[in-house]
Amino acid sequence: MAITGGMIKKLAASTILGCGMFFVGFGISTAKAQVTSSQAGEEEPALLFSADEVDYNRELQTVTARGNVEISREGRILLADTVSYDQSQDVMTASGNVSITEPNGEVTFASYVELSGDFKNGIVKDIYILLDENTRIAGTGARRSGGNFTEIAKAVYSPCKVCEDDSDSPPLWRIRAARVMHDADAKTVEYKDARLEVGGIPILYTPYLQHPDPTVKRQSGLLAPSFGSTSYVGSFFAQPYYVAIDKSKDVTLTPIYTTDEGPVLATEYRQRFDRGEMEFDGSVTRDSDDRFQGHIDAEGRFDIDETWRWGFDAEQASNKTYQSRYGFDSPSVLTSNLFTEGFRGASYSRIDGYYFQGLKEDDDRDTTPIILPHMQFHGQTEPAKYGSYTTLDLDGLSLTREDGADSHRVSAKAGWALPYIGSMGDVTKLSLSVRSDNYIVSDVERDGKSDYSGYTGRLLPLAAIDWSMPFVSDQGEYHHIIKPMAMAAWSPNGGNPDEISNEDSQSFEFDDINLMAHDRFGGLDRAEDGFRASYGLEWGVYGQSGGYTSAMFGQSYRANDNDTFAPGSGLDEHMSDYVGRVTVSPSQYLDLTYRYRLDNDDFSARRNQVSATVGSMDTLRLNTTYVHFTDDAGSEEFNEREELYFKAERQFSEFWSGMAYSRYDIDQDDPLEYGVGFVYEDECFIFDGRVRRTFYQDQDLGESDEFLFRLVFKTLGEFASAAGL
Repeated sequence: MAITGGMIKKLAASTILGCGMFFVGFGISTAKAQVTSSQAGEEEPALLFSADEVDYNRELQTVTARGNVEISREGRILLADTVSYDQSQDVMTASGNVSITEPNGEVTFASYVELSGDFKNGIVKDIYILLDENTRIAGTGARRSGGNFTEIAKAVYSPCKVCEDDSDSPPLWRIRAARVMHDADAKTVEYKDARLEVGGIPILYTPYLQHPDPTVKRQSGLLAPSFGSTSYVGSFFAQPYYVAIDKSKDVTLTPIYTTDEGPVLATEYRQRFDRGEMEFDGSVTRDSDDRFQGHIDAEGRFDIDETWRWGFDAEQASNKTYQSRYGFDSPSVLTSNLFTEGFRGASYSRIDGYYFQGLKEDDDRDTTPIILPHMQFHGQTEPAKYGSYTTLDLDGLSLTREDGADSHRVSAKAGWALPYIGSMGDVTKLSLSVRSDNYIVSDVERDGKSDYSGYTGRLLPLAAIDWSMPFVSDQGEYHHIIKPMAMAAWSPNGGNPDEISNEDSQSFEFDDINLMAHDRFGGLDRAEDGFRASYGLEWGVYGQSGGYTSAMFGQSYRANDNDTFAPGSGLDEHMSDYVGRVTVSPSQYLDLTYRYRLDNDDFSARRNQVSATVGSMDTLRLNTTYVHFTDDAGSEEFNEREELYFKAERQFSEFWSGMAYSRYDIDQDDPLEYGVGFVYEDECFIFDGRVRRTFYQDQDLGESDEFLFRLVFKTLGEFASAAGL
């Protein structure tokens, strides 16, 4: 009996419409099941079938389909040249260009398959499985069980592409095994009698190996190790092990073995909650002097409700150079903080506490302050008549230390502002405020006087006016903007009595960013007093494609000639230094920024900073930063300093990229550090190497040579831990 392709399409369509009958042999068997299912109130999954030609033998109860056979059921699709179905045995055989596509996208190719009617059980010859990320498993034969478990004999596993010019050459790397078991439900690939081959050459044997299949993005197991050496710890080997505890949390344990120091255990723990998240990084070791060393770097953020949240940061190290010695991130100050904060409209509230650990050589724990608590509030009303609004700022702080001055402060500031836009486009803003600072201090050092303990305070009214007037000229493909601006402010003289300890306003730099600020100090312990005024000019040209060039120049005037600002700060005389910036970024291939501070007498440079990025990764991308501070520039962190940082990067080919960098002390005519690195990455592995040389002294750490090497076989696990070295 022969059925034409047109009849097949009609029967397949009737199946989709639920007419209660499937095509030929499949239809007879499944139709009976449908009757049973309908009695139970359930529906049997539909089966779709098409072929160029179909023969049905009633006596043998067999159906044979030939030519472009396609069968689809429950998301599985079978394609073949010929398919034969034995209804009595519920066994289907397929041959010739056979492929089975699973609902998850996995595709199995074979020359011959023998399966049950639901495709879930059977045997396969000359199997080839295409997994996620183009990973492949091939073998001489396989047994399929339960629709999810496939056992492959004499198998090869590899994510690497075969060379198009020489299809007989081996892939870059592969795993050969006597048997490979792929569990689609558990998403694992297991090997028995396996060997790793690189370029067809066996380099490693193991009787058993297991790893997640490529569809898995997180599963417990070994990650790729890293190797290297430094002058501080000698040669090292780091082998991370990742544990997926559940869907919301995981941990990575990284033992690090060193030749000159003791072994290190680094840990990274992460957890997400319904209303927050937490991450913990840490390490511990017993060094060559038999001392326990370690560090902690943790943070958490948690929502209380739509307004409030709380969080913490915890950073501590056993000694100042531990993190640098073992290759962990090492800022100059470790900050531990516990806080809660709230946001509502234009209001903000925060209560927190701080504990610091300085890592510089002259940092002393006894003189390091502990802040508990620090309370802040900022509120702003909605605009009233004429657009005016009021503000309220509250601040309370308690600062103590083992050795040195203590300070307990309560501060309140009430303000009123009236912005105005004139008919010419000029923008004017009038600001009035009054601030009350109240202190109880102890052991405050004073020049030429005895230390002070007791109450002190001040009342600081402020009146200020800001003005700017932008001029815009549209030139078609680009437009110019010129904006002159000015500021004037007044507060009473003598706003900084020496009974107030300066705790939060020690770091100060006069630049283009704070030129127009009413008070240039960042904290509350110091205040700018007297009459002061600033002027400036901004200019820019902006193109439609996003490129632009801009510049800014300005200066400030102070009526007082006192010690409010330190010598060399640029504000210690009536007329300040000149400050400004120039930015040139005509396209994505050039970005140049120059920031400067020029002496107000002879325009000599007191601070220069130039940063430039030129080119692209496809050709050559260069990044340069030049920094220059003169010895009278008023920097509290550096003396005279002139440094040049240079970095070059290039993508040499589709797979190869490299970079080189250096940092040079121009003032001392000495190199500070340099390094090179390269990365090879294709579809099957990552090869990463870095070399670094440092020349500076950091307390008990001298010059160092460092080397890091990492090899990642993709789909076998990747190293993404925060572990050091």
